[in-house]
Amino acid sequence: MNILPIIPQIQNNNLTQKKFLNNNYVIQPKYLNTLAKDTVSFTAKYQPKSIGNTIENAIMHSYIINEPALKARAIHFHKAVKKVCERLADYGFSYDEAYNIKHPVKTLESYMDKYSRQGYVQDTVRGTAYWENQNDIPAFKRFIDEMKSEGYEIAPIRVLNKETLKFEKLPDLEIRQEGISKEDLAPLGSFLQKAEISKPRSSTYSDFQMRFVPIGGAGKSENKQPIELIMLYGPHYANAKELESKYVYNIARSFDKLHIDLKAKYPEKSPGRRIANNIDVIKTRLREDISRPLFTNAYNQDLKIKGEEKMPVMICKAHCDVLDGYMSGIRQKIPMYYREMKIKLKDENYIINIIKHSNDYINRENKEISPQEIKSMREFLKNRLLTYEAEDLGSITTAHELLKATIKRFGEK
Repeated sequence: MNILPIIPQIQNNNLTQKKFLNNNYVIQPKYLNTLAKDTVSFTAKYQPKSIGNTIENAIMHSYIINEPALKARAIHFHKAVKKVCERLADYGFSYDEAYNIKHPVKTLESYMDKYSRQGYVQDTVRGTAYWENQNDIPAFKRFIDEMKSEGYEIAPIRVLNKETLKFEKLPDLEIRQEGISKEDLAPLGSFLQKAEISKPRSSTYSDFQMRFVPIGGAGKSENKQPIELIMLYGPHYANAKELESKYVYNIARSFDKLHIDLKAKYPEKSPGRRIANNIDVIKTRLREDISRPLFTNAYNQDLKIKGEEKMPVMICKAHCDVLDGYMSGIRQKIPMYYREMKIKLKDENYIINIIKHSNDYINRENKEISPQEIKSMREFLKNRLLTYEAEDLGSITTAHELLKATIKRFGEK
């Protein structure tokens, strides 16, 4: 068992929010690691909070001040998308005003939640378009060209190539579809042909996700901040996405807040292994019983595919009991997990190893580690583990309440 994954570096090395909001320097998780979760949002692994309440309050205040400007940008962008969809209706594009008007700007609650998990927030302004034939790349090229005529282009991003360790410019465009290759993207031009192509999620969810920036937007840097656009098949798919987000994704997001490394290799029957296994079972069950049938049914409805039976979106009684029991099991194992972590702090060599991995130690000239430094680090880690345990218990309590709501909505009656 290793305590390192849940202990942050003693010296923070945070990038500023402004840098992340500027697409010139974004290093997006989607290009560095394929999304591990079967969710439908851009996601990133939870990072422990490294900012105090004062800074959080400042971020919140900044959002409130900028909200009117954000809404104005959203209105302008949505007008452009609507015009383009109307002009390209014959190619299967459409704009749902009722759906888009719900959340054209990320709410304050959602904004702060994402900021606490990632340390930055993109997609403050976003929109959705419907497009039935998502394998018709020439039609997509028409959409991109029409958006340019409205003053918007796909945002460029600088992405670190892990092989060459050099930055390269790529389009902020991800295509989650079967049967599309880089060669198929040739009509888009050499730059957009570099877009990321990934498989649909195991829930069958697929889409086009992209970010736009105003063309030649002179003035303040915030005017160049990217705006997200997601292309779904149609209104049924959009509704399925909403349901999946509320009843499945929110539970997974609570799991993401855990300080426990769920990818670590824990010994058989250890608390860490059981927690990770329980979470895997819960995610799998929710995906198979809710997400997969939701998106399959919605796809068939939007594309008017006949002869396909509608799949039941339901958690059978046996699975309801299993899910509830596994969630309770996680709650019971968390104190056991942290009890084991605290025992390891008694080992002086273990503490020394922690110190040697800290930024402070790596950057300092004097590499001598004193008994007082070991004692101070041990106390720091004890307090940190107490905080993490309390936060993890809170996250699981939230996840359990969300699961109860999911079972109430989709559980077999």
